[in-house]
Parts: sequence; structure tokens; C-alpha cells
Amino acid sequence: MSNFGFGKVVKLDFDAAVLKVTEELAKEGFGVLTVIDVQATLKKKLDVDMPPYRILGACNPALANQAISAVPDIGLLLPCNVLVREDGDGLVHVEFMDPGAVLGLVEDPRVDPLADQVKHKLENVQLAGFKMISQATNGKRLAIVFVSLFALIGTPSLFAAGVEIPPANNFSEIGRVSQQQDIPVIVYVSRDA
Repeated sequence: MSNFGFGKVVKLDFDAAVLKVTEELAKEGFGVLTVIDVQATLKKKLDVDMPPYRILGACNPALANQAISAVPDIGLLLPCNVLVREDGDGLVHVEFMDPGAVLGLVEDPRVDPLADQVKHKLENVQLAGFKMISQATNGKRLAIVFVSLFALIGTPSLFAAGVEIPPANNFSEIGRVSQQQDIPVIVYVSRDA
């Protein structure tokens, strides 16, 4: 993930993910002001084929009003973008602009607490959406990783529900891969080589 956003691969099809994130945004006080269908636009304008890619312009009116009152030209950085996209492998990503990173460009102390509030609300949307995703799949997959001491200098792999997750170079990489795939991990370290 980039240094200007956060998100996750979800276990929903593209249209269901757009619907779910829109519903969860509303629960946090955000309306979707704009919907940019990048896939359709590029097809129409350039005859380019690409997987579904939609940018939702989300706005919390109360927080936007506070931000505009503090810094009138902050509208150049609004609304908060939420990206729902499908990659070449058919995985659906829901990603959120990090308000702290973007609004940090303003360098005004009145905006920092607003950025924190917006980020907290967007993180709530992300978490709420993933609770629903787990329920929709009748429970999460669970990866149990058996790691020998020898494997600590090798490249351990994760296996979940009979599907191998790409090899990882270290434990932080295992955590990153499991987080992207929404798979909790239990690691057992064995002294056996």
C-alpha cells in the first residue's frame, strides 16, 4: 500500500464492494458526491480495456465545513477519495485516501485534528466492511504456519484452505501477505530442521 492511502483486498465481487463501502460511508456521515468510472471512461475515450476501477468522492459535510472554514482553499484537496478496483487476478481492492497524508500538505494546525477525525471514520468504514466480508464467507480462512529454525533463514510459505500464499521473506512479510488476504495467522516455531 502507498504512503498516501490504506485499504484491503476484500472477499466481495466488485459491485457488491462498491455498494458495501457506500453503505458503510453513510453510517459514518459521508455522502458520495462523485462516482468516476475510470474503466468506462478509458474505454470510451481511448478504447482501452481494463478491469473495473471506480473512484468514489466521499464527503462528511460537517467536517468539510470545518475544514473550509479554517482554510478556504482546502477544497482543492477534497473530497476524500475511496477507490474500489479489481486487479488482473480478479481480486477486489477497497482503498481509502489517507486524510493525514493529503491534508498534511496544508500545514495548518487547525486542519490536523480534522484529518485525524476523518481518518478514524474511514478506518471504521474499512473495519465494518471487513466484518461483513467475514460473515459473507462463513468465517475466515486460517493459516497455521509451521516454521522450523532452519526456515527462519529461508523463505516460509503460508497455506490456507489448501491454497498457498506466495512465499514470504520474513515474519513481517508473512503478516503483510496475511493482512492483504484477510487471513489470520498462527505461527508455531519448531526446533526441528
